[in-house]
Order: sequence, then C-alpha cells, then structure tokens
Amino acid sequence: MKIHLYSRSILSVIVACLLIASVPAAQAQTGAQLNKHARRVAKHLAKFHSGTYLRFDFRDNTESFGSLGSLSDASFQFTDSDSNTVETRSYGDLARVSRGKEYIGEGSEPGHHVRLLVPLIVGAVAAGATVAIVEALR
Repeated sequence: MKIHLYSRSILSVIVACLLIASVPAAQAQTGAQLNKHARRVAKHLAKFHSGTYLRFDFRDNTESFGSLGSLSDASFQFTDSDSNTVETRSYGDLARVSRGKEYIGEGSEPGHHVRLLVPLIVGAVAAGATVAIVEALR
C-alpha cells in the first residue's frame, strides 16, 4: 500500500512538471505567430510610398487614417489625419492596412464626381451633328 501511494505522488509531480514546462512553449508559439504577422505587415507596408494615405486597423479594434511616414525594423510612423500628429506604432499592433480613400468636403464621396468624359463626348457628337445638318441644308 505504501508503494502504491508513493508511485501515485511521483506520478502527480511528473504530470505537474510537464504541465508547467508546456506553458512557456505555448507562449513561444504565440510569439512566433505574432512575429510572422509583424513581418507580413512590414512587407505589406513597404509596398507603399511614403506619404500614401492609408487606413490602419489595429488589434485593439481601433482604426485610424493617415499618411505613411518612415519605416524601421520594428515600427512605422504615420501622420494621423484627425489630429495631425505623428504616431509611431509597432508592426504587431496592426491587424490590417489598406489604401485609404481621401474625401475632402461634403459631396466628394465616390459617385458624386462629375465625369467629364461623358459630357465631352455628348458635346462633340452634338456639334458634329449640327455641322452635318447645316452643311446638308446649304
């Protein structure tokens, strides 16, 4: 009976040690995934020129719009369009980045711009038809 109790306590200690040893390995894997994501974001940001207007979606569920500044090994800078301040953030903070659409003033949203090509073509066709009618009547 003493042997059985002794082997049970040794088994409990071994299981506890294995559980404690596996915790840092799980954290290291999460860190590796975060580093992989940060490298992917850094590579994606490197495709944009400095000054490009971008939309930044951060991991803390906030978003910001601004122009891209300088890039370094671990972080990037951008000028926030709302506060006009330069912010430095790490690549791991970003969840997603995309090209922003710059709207200045009311009525400048997509679909509200006057397409100049269509009126130009209609005017040219109307002028041509007028000239053809005037020449036919002479």
